[in-house]
Amino acid sequence: MAKKPVVTALKPSELTWTCPHKLLPFKTTRELKPLHRIVGQDRAVEAVLLGARIRSQGYNIWASGVVGTGRMTTVRQCLDDAQQVKPQLWDFAYVYNFVRTDQPVLLRFHAGEGRVFCRMVDDAVVVLSRRITQLFEEEQFQADRKNIIHRFQAQEQQLLSEFDQKLRPEGFVLGQIQNEDGSQRTEIFPFIDNKPLSFEELDELFQQNKITADELAKIRDQYEQYREQLNEIGSRSLRIMASFRKELGNHDRAAVGVLIKSILDDVRQSFPRDRVAAFLDGMTEHILNNLEDYVRVNSARLAGQLDEGLEETARKLDLVQSVNLIVDNYDQKTAPVVVETTPTYASMFGTIERRVDMRGNTFSEFNQIKAGSLLRADGGFLVMNAMDVLTDANLWNALKKVLLYGRLELQPIDTQFQLNTLKPEWVKVTTKVILLGDASIYLALWEADEDFRKIFKVHAQFDDQTDRTQHMINNYAAFFAKMATEEDLLHCDTSGAAALIEWAVAYTDSQDKITLQFSTVADLMREAVHYAHQSGANLVSRTHVRTALEQRRWRSNSVDEQLREAITKGRLLIDVSGRRVGQINGLTVYQSGIMAYGKPSRITATVSAGNAGIINIEREVDLSGAIHNKGVLILSGLLRSIFSRAQPMSFTASIAFEQSYGGVDGDSASAAEIIALLSAIGNIPIRQDLAITGSINQKGDVQPIGGINEKVTGFFEVCQDRGLTGTQGVVLPYQNVRDLMLRDDIIEAVRKHQFFLYPVHSLDQAIEVMVDMPTGGTSISGQFPKDTVYAKVKQNLDVLHEASRHRQ
Repeated sequence: MAKKPVVTALKPSELTWTCPHKLLPFKTTRELKPLHRIVGQDRAVEAVLLGARIRSQGYNIWASGVVGTGRMTTVRQCLDDAQQVKPQLWDFAYVYNFVRTDQPVLLRFHAGEGRVFCRMVDDAVVVLSRRITQLFEEEQFQADRKNIIHRFQAQEQQLLSEFDQKLRPEGFVLGQIQNEDGSQRTEIFPFIDNKPLSFEELDELFQQNKITADELAKIRDQYEQYREQLNEIGSRSLRIMASFRKELGNHDRAAVGVLIKSILDDVRQSFPRDRVAAFLDGMTEHILNNLEDYVRVNSARLAGQLDEGLEETARKLDLVQSVNLIVDNYDQKTAPVVVETTPTYASMFGTIERRVDMRGNTFSEFNQIKAGSLLRADGGFLVMNAMDVLTDANLWNALKKVLLYGRLELQPIDTQFQLNTLKPEWVKVTTKVILLGDASIYLALWEADEDFRKIFKVHAQFDDQTDRTQHMINNYAAFFAKMATEEDLLHCDTSGAAALIEWAVAYTDSQDKITLQFSTVADLMREAVHYAHQSGANLVSRTHVRTALEQRRWRSNSVDEQLREAITKGRLLIDVSGRRVGQINGLTVYQSGIMAYGKPSRITATVSAGNAGIINIEREVDLSGAIHNKGVLILSGLLRSIFSRAQPMSFTASIAFEQSYGGVDGDSASAAEIIALLSAIGNIPIRQDLAITGSINQKGDVQPIGGINEKVTGFFEVCQDRGLTGTQGVVLPYQNVRDLMLRDDIIEAVRKHQFFLYPVHSLDQAIEVMVDMPTGGTSISGQFPKDTVYAKVKQNLDVLHEASRHRQ
């Protein structure tokens, strides 16, 4: 039987924290006011508010923290608070550039004005299309046009009449001849016997000897001379026609110009800005320059006879008179908050859509420019997941440029095979970007990227846990009330609320802390409600929470059960009784989704003469992580500090995790490894009914580790499966005592003295518990009391040293 340990075992009251009902002064959470505020994140809230309220460039926000700490909810609530001060918001629109058609012009309006401007322009265009068409149908307008037409026709007729009078005495007259296309042209004809003849008819007269060859030649010569004069008259006629068209055009332009001015003046007066005036001037000039097409298209529309031939002309005319309002803040009363869940280049930065012609070529027009979330959030906030942005190099590089220079250039990411490429005028943006990501990524970017430091000056760090205070317990109870109210769940009674709060404490691995990952606690409450419904209860009690936890564990413990079975049947070698030299039970933790499980792991050590020192077998086969390697190296320093002050040590030792075929990392087994090594050197047997966890430093201090509850539970279950002997237990760092939140069955076993937990401060204490022998303490001289652990180890180290010397 094991001797009574020199370290006092923990009492049952030290093994968990139970929420006293006096801390929950209610019968059900239905009595409580639901929680509608952020709790426990004062540091993060202040950081988000700072970044949101400072509008200077670079104060974008990186919000870091584990999932479930309420980053998104907190950010949204903080932004709601920051929205109380209304920012300067703008509407953005693009219009046709009448000078450089590939560079659409940007118009910026105060929030709400953009929609008004669009409506006014649209209304004006509708009125213009109707009034101009009507104008061309008015009697006075038509009469004025006819006067101009008649006057120029008279001039043309006078020229031809005078020339005809000149020709007749010479035997020629003017006439009309029809071309093959059906048009007519003026021609000179020989006039013989009071009849105009063609040259074909003259040839027939010559064949009939009615005219001589000399007469025919003379007629031809005269014709050529008069033909040159007719050409000159034709040139003069063309000049008259040009003057006619110009005067007729000036008449139409003057009349339509007055009409356009009267209709567009309202728009000009409502928006007295240079860019608006330039756009309206360009639109006016375009209409006047294309009056014929304009009247033809609108007449066809009014008659309902717009055929395919006119559709393209109509589309082009409509295009230049349209306004592409890409950001409309008409209904926006506060700073916009845009949450981009699946960011792409187009969704963030905007794009220019394309249309495809029959040949497969693509074209773009200014009315196909589309704003992205970065511009829609101008004056407000854009919230995204950091990894969604960082994993796309195009997104990240483009975002950095926008945040650095405050300039957004709207361009599609790919313009291949596009015949025309638009280059819209860039937009000045003041969007505040908030990225949700890991703190480690933020620190890495801060160190590696100089630009990052300029654009993300605020780091909002969300805590995953906080002190377990009465205030936080009250907040959690109010949170349960909120969940029940908002999700139509059952309310909790006092025991149910206490059980949920206890789990929230246990989730932190500390009796003094409580988790701020409200979403994980909410999941447990939802599952407890499910089992409450199954049992027909109308309130969630401790029984339902316990059932939810048991079922959660059962759903995830398939691998854990296989390991327990392997240990029970002896396929996985673990001893829970007896003693053995160089063999010790360490404790490991593995993760299975939301659940974590602990299991003992056999650690062995062997030693022989030599100079190789301590060999980490896991490291030799690349199964050891960096932290575990460090822990093994620390063992050498610890051995030197205890035994090698007066003379050197020479030996070869190996340490291994038996039947471990995966990676090993962490230093929580270093206390077990040093004890196994000392046991092997000193030939001292180690108790197998105990397991130990804890890291060790070079001074022999035992240090705290993680996963203490899972590790204790894992060894307890193995002992329980094999049968509790009343001597079994776990040696653990004293710093982890306040981290214990053990199951009821373990606490009951401790209460019955069937299982023990021994907190230790130092290696000496751990050794004395594990081998039931005093260590002998520290010694500067290197001499230790007889029949102590260190004396036996020192004696055998001397033997190994001599043997190693003879091998050289």
